Amino acid sequence: MILKELLEIDEEKRLEFVKANKEAILKAKKGQLKTCDAIYSAPRQTKTTATKADGTGESGVYEIVGNSVGFLDSHQDVSMRGSFDKTVRERGNQVPILINHDHTPSAIFARNMGVEVKEIAIAQLGYDMVGTTQVVSAKIAPVYDAHMATLYANGEVKQHSIGLKYVKIELAMNDESDNEAFANWNKYLPEVINRSDAEKLGYFFAVKEQQLFEISAVVFGSNQYTPTLSLQNEPQKALVEWKPIDWKAKFLSIN
Repeated sequence: MILKELLEIDEEKRLEFVKANKEAILKAKKGQLKTCDAIYSAPRQTKTTATKADGTGESGVYEIVGNSVGFLDSHQDVSMRGSFDKTVRERGNQVPILINHDHTPSAIFARNMGVEVKEIAIAQLGYDMVGTTQVVSAKIAPVYDAHMATLYANGEVKQHSIGLKYVKIELAMNDESDNEAFANWNKYLPEVINRSDAEKLGYFFAVKEQQLFEISAVVFGSNQYTPTLSLQNEPQKALVEWKPIDWKAKFLSIN
């Protein structure tokens, strides 16, 4: 698989590999179902009237964030602003809420109460930067699984991820010999939040449109600093320490 080769190739040879195989890489990226790196998860109870799940474990309605726009991830991809708009508008409220990307009916643990693309402060993602970015946000009610309902009630589910397919994706590369890729580099680089990582890499894949298939609760994602927000109508207080993410270490850890 060419994407596996891309991840495994020596760092000093990676840019030349991308230049030589860019069409095949773009085709492969559009053809796969990707379980996207979790960027942020912020369970927040938005409905104070609790219900019972299977007779045990109280649950409310929680707001979770499955993915964020503008971050270079471990696959060298960057979701651009607007890339989720069409899919969320067309199918966001119908996608299943799963456990760990398990595409079976038994893995559906929560009712989808609505998905939207919204603006959120970058600092709330655990990244030390002023400004805002777009996120895929969902309100869920974990009513189908008593154990999951209890975990959410206790604030123990701290990360989420999404399953998706790329529809439109472009190579952005810091190489003047490729007019199109270099134009994309100059166009999209200012939108990359962890820009220094992209500059070190010398290229990235700008995702212009993607199709959302599911949202999953997961244990580990690419961001270990994932705050749980306070209950609605209470003073906003982080339940875990917010720290800047060492994205360089995150990225290099896959090589």
